[in-house]
Amino acid sequence: MKKNYFIFACSFFFSLGANILGFSLIYRLTDRLAFTPGQIGTYIALGQLFYFLGCNLYQWFGSAFNPVKVFPAAAALVFAASLPLSYGESRFFAYGAYWVLQLSTGLFWPPVMAYLTGGLDQKDLNRQIGIFNRSWMAANIVGPLIAGTLYNWNSTVNFIILNSSYFIVLVFLFLMWRFSSKETALPLAADASGAVEAEKEESSWPADKRLDLFRYKGWIGAFSSTLVLGVLINIVPLHIRDGMGYTERSAGIILFLRSVAGFIGFDLLARFTSWQFNRRWFLIVQGGLMLCSLLFLLAGGNLFAYFAVVLFCGLLNSSCYNNSIFYSSATGKSPKKNMALHEIFLAIGNAAGSAGGGVIYQHFRFTGVCIALFMALGLNLAFHIVLDRKYLKMRMDQGRGG
Repeated sequence: MKKNYFIFACSFFFSLGANILGFSLIYRLTDRLAFTPGQIGTYIALGQLFYFLGCNLYQWFGSAFNPVKVFPAAAALVFAASLPLSYGESRFFAYGAYWVLQLSTGLFWPPVMAYLTGGLDQKDLNRQIGIFNRSWMAANIVGPLIAGTLYNWNSTVNFIILNSSYFIVLVFLFLMWRFSSKETALPLAADASGAVEAEKEESSWPADKRLDLFRYKGWIGAFSSTLVLGVLINIVPLHIRDGMGYTERSAGIILFLRSVAGFIGFDLLARFTSWQFNRRWFLIVQGGLMLCSLLFLLAGGNLFAYFAVVLFCGLLNSSCYNNSIFYSSATGKSPKKNMALHEIFLAIGNAAGSAGGGVIYQHFRFTGVCIALFMALGLNLAFHIVLDRKYLKMRMDQGRGG
């Protein structure tokens, strides 16, 4: 299991670089390249499109490649693209490097998760997912704190740190390749042909079509989670500053609290397993997200009420993400494609929450955002109920057949 510690370290530093980039890039585009707010919005949306394309490329062709050959190449491209993006002084570099970086990021995460979770039994799968989630979420906690502290002092330091973070990922991947034990290397060699991996995947889990429904429910939850997250990260801070009159520091606390709650949520989910293959858990979490949208609406101008709702929302988001990645690996014979689809649903939800929330906020303010979010989450709850009914029907049909 030595390989996994390298993966966890890579996840932390890759996420750290991405967090610092996300915080610093918008200011760099504004201060040095004179981007307007509209141009920044288009720039970020195009980057999300390339990330979506990277996930789809792996979903379409990933099964033909050994994951351990894909994500190191993707990490190298991310590091290479981060250099001109950090220090280039033209819009050409800003666009081209960002697109390459986002495309490569979409090619990095799905094979990492497929490599980490493939062929594990239920207990080991839950443990590995728990450590993996806490690894990248820890970077989400410290990343904004580092970036926010250093940017006002010297913005160049932020970009040096993010370049160094991506380079450290390459160092850990080299060490993983160089020092992995023979016990780890044997499955990797067999994985190149696909024989051992397929055998492990087919033997680890029962062949039951009902389990596919849990995977679909996980992906619905992933979309719901990042739909809320897109609003939480991009719209709520804007509303706190422009609509409620608080400072950017208060908005930064929102992001910090969300990450802390997510880390706690991942830790709890790794310790307890009663949520696994529990249909009611999906309904509870989805209903909780709907409640959050109403609580935001009712919070009014009370900043501490927003902090409390964000903590609750962070716990629910961690459950949605954990469900999606767990069932993507636990209920299918193609974890590579499933992990890519997991990331695709996350990207779609994030784009919808950010872009849709921005448009609604511009015309109908935060009240309109909360109402639209509640309706969208209610529709997803209806999808959960439909899948539950199908699950019960399949179980009854199976009982008659037995």
